[in-house]
Amino acid sequence: MTMRWLGIMFGLIFFCDQAAADLNSVYQPYVNQGEREVEFAMLGLDFRRPVYLRRLSIAYSWNDDISTEIYLLADSERTGGRVRGQEVELKWQLTEQGEYWADWGLIFEYERSTDLAEREVAIGVLIEKELAQRWVASLNGLVEYEFNGATDNEFENALHGRIRYLHSMTLEPALELHLDDEDYAVGPAMLGAYRLAPGRALRWDIGVLFGLKNRSPDQSLRIAFELEF
Repeated sequence: MTMRWLGIMFGLIFFCDQAAADLNSVYQPYVNQGEREVEFAMLGLDFRRPVYLRRLSIAYSWNDDISTEIYLLADSERTGGRVRGQEVELKWQLTEQGEYWADWGLIFEYERSTDLAEREVAIGVLIEKELAQRWVASLNGLVEYEFNGATDNEFENALHGRIRYLHSMTLEPALELHLDDEDYAVGPAMLGAYRLAPGRALRWDIGVLFGLKNRSPDQSLRIAFELEF
């Protein structure tokens, strides 16, 4: 790992001390033209008094640089499992994979609650770097603005990071760090993909996170499945 990469990592950790992220996702900066995705993800918070967040999304890559994704969001605490909001996301791949010392992208998000009482816009930088011996590091740094017509509108920021080992296509153990306004958490994850047919794959992502602050859930479990075709 280069000193330049370490400097960016610690700089983002210092800057990103808070922001909201429903399911603690770590994004890669890559876009594949014509690719379609359907994803279901769930996050269980605090096993002693569980709260479940759920997300269903559809994505499409318009060309080699731009993809869009639409989400339906639900949780068991405020809505009893009904849809509580929608999110639209645009990802822009800035560099070709391997073109520079790291691969770069941008992400833009707009989220609103079903009753329009709460809304949020965000922009983020996506970075991925191949390290020695099959190790890959990913970082997402985001700035968000929450507004609802009240006086408590505010800017927030977040950091989501992951280091994973490319053992095989079906098995990639990883370690994640998430810093946002609700959660300071770290923990292991396991990722992988199973090729169903040429151009089709089922991806899975399971992670267990442990809170680093009193206001963070002691433990949380994330499970996500994504069909690419």
